[in-house]
Amino acid sequence: MEDEISLRDLYLMLKRQSRWILAVTVLVTVAVFAVSSLWPPTYESEAVAQALVLNQDGNDLGFPAAAYVFRTLPAGPALGVGFNKQIETKGPYVARVVGNAPIEAKARFDDKKNLLTITVRGGDPEEAWQFALDLLSAFDDYVKDRVFQSAGANLAGALAQSRLKLASVQSQISELEASLDKVPRVNAGTDTQTALESAGVPPNVARASNPALAYLGLELAKQQAQLANLNAEIASLEALAGDPAQLRRLSEQVAQVNVLSPPAVPKEPVAPRVLLNTALAAVLTLMLAVFLAFLREAVAAEPGVNAAPAPASRLEPDEAATTPK
Repeated sequence: MEDEISLRDLYLMLKRQSRWILAVTVLVTVAVFAVSSLWPPTYESEAVAQALVLNQDGNDLGFPAAAYVFRTLPAGPALGVGFNKQIETKGPYVARVVGNAPIEAKARFDDKKNLLTITVRGGDPEEAWQFALDLLSAFDDYVKDRVFQSAGANLAGALAQSRLKLASVQSQISELEASLDKVPRVNAGTDTQTALESAGVPPNVARASNPALAYLGLELAKQQAQLANLNAEIASLEALAGDPAQLRRLSEQVAQVNVLSPPAVPKEPVAPRVLLNTALAAVLTLMLAVFLAFLREAVAAEPGVNAAPAPASRLEPDEAATTPK
């Protein structure tokens, strides 16, 4: 068939267009190589850190009221997610570090491993490394500030709750004292003592000469002991509330940022990749040039459309004279 194209036809076509294909490929490749070589380099420094928050008790921290303050704190993964958003939105902690510097800061948080990866890109390797260090420091400040704020809220809640308990105990003591004044000073008999002990009343109350006075006296002693404990607890909480520096030191003992992979000064730029860009440009341009070569051949080989002469509607006078009848 006339429309079929053989391998020889393809070979001859490529041979005819070889100089054009080669020229286009070389021109584009050299242009990409030149632009990539002249493009300002970009360096990248990366760090991996982990936020940990340890719920402590008063004995570990050397402060009795700390058990109430550091009982409920934000978890490490929540703090990692929070600082990740700080970097994405350029929050206040990141803005203080980065400012208007010509760098690009990114973060990636792995919630399964509780790992925060901080990446900084810039035109200078020392600058990228320094900003990565500064962002790690900002992460540490963010974690400790959040724990400090949460501890302050817990402290205020614990203080309010202790004061409510104190008011309740004081009210109960007043009621017990009033009841003691109203109890008749009458000694109980042996039968009454035996019946009370059989009913499950503690022996020290049931065997007392006046069980009612003994019971109220014991309850009053318990409430007074609880009152003393609450007063000591409130005094400790108030002392901590009045000393923010102490609360800050305790918060820093609870909050930790572990740097698993510190940033390093990059030795090679991550962009532009001159050799990779040049190789890709050469391959893609060669493919495009071959396609355009086929297109050029197809357009050049298209036959012209010759218009057929229109039939004469009538004979010329000379032709009519010579026409035999």
